[in-house]
Order: sequence, then C-alpha cells, then structure tokens
Amino acid sequence: MNHYLVFLEKELTENIRTKKMLVLVCVFFFFAFTGPLFARYMAEIFEFLLPAAEAEQFMALFPAATWTDSYVQFYSNLSQMGAIVIIFMFMGLVLREKRNVTADLVFCKGVSPTPFILAKFTVSSVISLLCLMLAILINYGYTVFLFGEGGRIGYVLAGAAAFGVFLTMLIAWVVLASTLAKSTAISATYGFLGFFGMLTLSALPRIGRFLPTGLMTHNVSITMGDFYPDFAAHMGIAAGMTLSFLALAVYLLKRQEL
Repeated sequence: MNHYLVFLEKELTENIRTKKMLVLVCVFFFFAFTGPLFARYMAEIFEFLLPAAEAEQFMALFPAATWTDSYVQFYSNLSQMGAIVIIFMFMGLVLREKRNVTADLVFCKGVSPTPFILAKFTVSSVISLLCLMLAILINYGYTVFLFGEGGRIGYVLAGAAAFGVFLTMLIAWVVLASTLAKSTAISATYGFLGFFGMLTLSALPRIGRFLPTGLMTHNVSITMGDFYPDFAAHMGIAAGMTLSFLALAVYLLKRQEL
C-alpha cells in the first residue's frame, strides 16, 4: 500500500507538471460548450452559409432541434475525438518509464509492478472521469439555458457514468498497449487497433452483444431514461475487461523485468 501511495503521488505530480490535466480539461470542456451551442443554432448556421433555396431544402429535411440534440453532439464528439485524445495522452505511460530506466531502478529494489501499474491507471482514470463529469454538468447547464430543459439530472449523470466505465476500460487497454510496445508509435498503433477493432466487431450481431461498446453509443438514450437491454451485462463485461487488461499488464511487466 505504501508503494502504491508513493507511485500515486508521483503520477499525479507528473500529470500536473506535464499539463495533461489541462489538455483534457480543454478538450472535454470544448465539447461541453459547443455541443448545446451547435445543436441550438445549427439551422441558423446553415441558413447563413447556404443560399436561400438550399437552406430551405435543408431545413425541410431536419426537424427543429430539441434538448436531446445537445447530448447527441456532445457524445458523438467525445466518443471520437475524446477517445483519440485519451489514447494519445496516455500511450507512453509505461513505455516512458522503461525508456528512462526508471522502472528498472524501482523493480531492482524488490518493488512489485502491481502498485506501479495500478497507480498509473488510477491517476489517469480519475483525471479523465473528473473532466468527464464536470463536462457533462456544464453541458447540462448550458442545455437548460439554451433549450429551457435538459432532462432529469439523474439520467444525465447515468449516461455520463456509462461512458466513464467505457473510458476506464479504454485507459486500461492503453496501459496494456504501453506495456507491450517498444516504441511510442507501436503503443499508439496498439491503442487504436484495440479501440477501432472493438467498434468494428461490435457491428457483428453475434459478437457485438458481448462487447461493451453500447456504453459509448447508447448514452443519449440512457440520458433520456431508456436503459438498453444489455446495459447491466455491458457494465460487468467492461469491468471484467478492465481488470483483465491491468492484470495482463502487470504480468507482462514482471516477465520483462526477469
């Protein structure tokens, strides 16, 4: 436990020093503000950009914007650019320590890789989840301001929590990828292959139901109080995959240090 707390303090200090927290805050908050704004004024924007005749045709194809469109914009942006930023931000978590020989110096003193891996995962996850929850609260408040309503706050937080569970699983995968890789480029490649591979496989009916991608794609329906049938199962599967990725990362790091 003492080793875990020491590593925890080290990781938090490094994240603050390298301004990773600031980058995530900027990305998440940008989507929190622009989601409701774009949803509310999308018609006016296209009306301004397009000729009058084309603008009328465009307006006829799309119904008037509602508060749910705000969350559609928020989660569609976050599930694409947000996930990509997470991979880029944390792809060197373990690899950087191995390159700097910091890990070797620590492990040669008999310290287990377990607190080392868990501290990196904990700090990265807490920072990401904190940014996510603050962003959804901003999104909710701005949605209420622009549309007059924003849904029940409990369901809004539940939708964000579901996305957060998927996000922590993605971070665990990035930690594993960083443990496996021998270069930053390879670590990023593993991270993207895992993320986009899961999205691709989720489109296959017999395989997709066992992958927890619904936690990232059904957030708007959850925000509206409609929990899809596999929600509970996907929460459990995501938690299991997170623990598996972390356990495998610890095992591989132990093998590398032998």
